[in-house]
Amino acid sequence: MKLPSSLAYERSIDPSDVCFFVVWPDDKKTPLTYTSRTLLGQMETASLAYDTSGQPKKSVTAGALAQGNPHQVDFCHVPYGASHVECCFSVSFSSELRKPYKCNSSSVKQTLVKLVGLYEKKIGWTELATRYLINICDGTWLWKNTRKAYCWNIELAPWPWNGENVKFEDIRNNYISRKDFENHKDWSGMTEMIKTAFSSSNGLAIFEVKATVHLPTNAMIRPSQAFTEKQNGSKNKSISQNSRVFQHTVIDGERSPILGAFKTGAAIATIDDWYPEATETLRVGRFGVHREDVTCYRHPSTGKDLFSLLQKADHYIEVLSSNEDPDQEAINDMHFVMANLIKGGLFQHKGD
Repeated sequence: MKLPSSLAYERSIDPSDVCFFVVWPDDKKTPLTYTSRTLLGQMETASLAYDTSGQPKKSVTAGALAQGNPHQVDFCHVPYGASHVECCFSVSFSSELRKPYKCNSSSVKQTLVKLVGLYEKKIGWTELATRYLINICDGTWLWKNTRKAYCWNIELAPWPWNGENVKFEDIRNNYISRKDFENHKDWSGMTEMIKTAFSSSNGLAIFEVKATVHLPTNAMIRPSQAFTEKQNGSKNKSISQNSRVFQHTVIDGERSPILGAFKTGAAIATIDDWYPEATETLRVGRFGVHREDVTCYRHPSTGKDLFSLLQKADHYIEVLSSNEDPDQEAINDMHFVMANLIKGGLFQHKGD
């Protein structure tokens, strides 16, 4: 299948921002707030003392390197005397993946719609639904805020749902493996909700999610940071220019930090361990980007990037239409393709 010049999908997983609340010993709940601090750091950048060839600069003096490096940062922590922190957001699953939002090729549209239908029939949504749901229920979306927590609990209010709220207590100790989640009495019911949302023409499942995080006294909290550019093209930060700015909202008149919706979605979509020689899960994306390793594991040279695999759609249709079961590599590739359709975005081929 040749990709057209216009092809786009709307996202099928839609998370909100995460809001933070402080819960006090008397159960009173208030919005988490934050402040800005001016710090006096050290001069530690290698370029201050070394030139581009790696040789020490003759002009730099010991006194110059001993000068302080003042900078301003946003800072957030658990207020003294608080019982714990509560983190809330919502996420919906829907059926936008069933057909392109925009496509200027009727044959490509038909091919992709057929591929989704055959994948649903022969492979099914269980694997993807399970991976997304685990990332919600284990608190992956809290990012580093659970790394040094005593414990954290997750509570979900699914919709549509006839039962009580679903609870996962003490994630660190009680939910270590995938099987631990799958053994929960409400697990199959929640995965069926997501599968129905993906497979129905007007499908929709909503989860209201609340995490209770117990942190050490005055422990730092890490919200999402906002992207900021240096003022007036300057290479130097002024003392008044904040070098770490938090994303925030306003709750009850208070400026309160958040984990942004896109960061929340990135955590939920960290399910890709189908790339060559995978050692960990990556956020679903066209090229398997690993930010910490500063590389991508689905470079086009691997033939496992999304655009290479999308062009094999006709082959996957042939495989799924046969009487034989597809091999594991083909199944993994199709999981990856479907996860990208669920993510949404632009999929066309265009020149420079």
